[in-house]
Amino acid sequence: MSTPLFDDFWLASQLDRHNLAGFARRASAFDADHKQLRLDYPDAPALLPPTPATALERAARRRASRRAFGPGGLAVSDMAGLLASCRAWGGAEHRSYPSAGASYAVELFVVSWRVAGWGRRLSYYDAVDHGLVTLPDPAPGWDEAAPQINVSVSGEPAAMILAVIFADRLTAKYGERGGRFALLEAGAAMQQLSLSAAHLDVAGVVAGGLVDAYWLDLLGLRRAGGSLGFGYLVGPPAEPRTGFSAWWRRRR
Repeated sequence: MSTPLFDDFWLASQLDRHNLAGFARRASAFDADHKQLRLDYPDAPALLPPTPATALERAARRRASRRAFGPGGLAVSDMAGLLASCRAWGGAEHRSYPSAGASYAVELFVVSWRVAGWGRRLSYYDAVDHGLVTLPDPAPGWDEAAPQINVSVSGEPAAMILAVIFADRLTAKYGERGGRFALLEAGAAMQQLSLSAAHLDVAGVVAGGLVDAYWLDLLGLRRAGGSLGFGYLVGPPAEPRTGFSAWWRRRR
């Protein structure tokens, strides 16, 4: 089914060498000190009873955008844990987050720089078999990749997980509305990665200002109908947190 409105939105919102500088200027000029973070009603809210601290709540409390990366790299077990948060645990149509019609329009790819034993490589994550398919071309070095990511970090990340959306898996059934469903699914995958990074005490930050064509061409996906959703930079934290999680990681 043709979805010209969603296609036009995606084209208008992509970043390239022509509009990247304007995007950066607009973001820099935004007055973050006066942004609205909740709705303002005249009545005070009726407070809810306290809830037990579940494992999910503990991870959610620790979730943060951590963009300071320390030296060294990540263990393969850390990357496996991050990717497992988006795994198809119950078969191809039942992953760890919802998708409209169980269509699963989001696919994950890995750009690795400093993962133990991996070197610089590009991989596709097979969520059903929980494994990686190595792509033919090597990953670009961090110096080349950084201008195509456009997120401020200190140090160098160990890897980036790329979420690529194949919206036609949803628009074929739902038309233009399927484009909205695809973005909801990408957001669910983003949260899975963020909570997993918090649980593993891995530094991670979402990169939403990727140069679309650069990464799609690198992965060989432009002709396959993929659209770039987001990147998630991960690496060892510059200052590891203390507490049970850090103690447990030292014992592993």
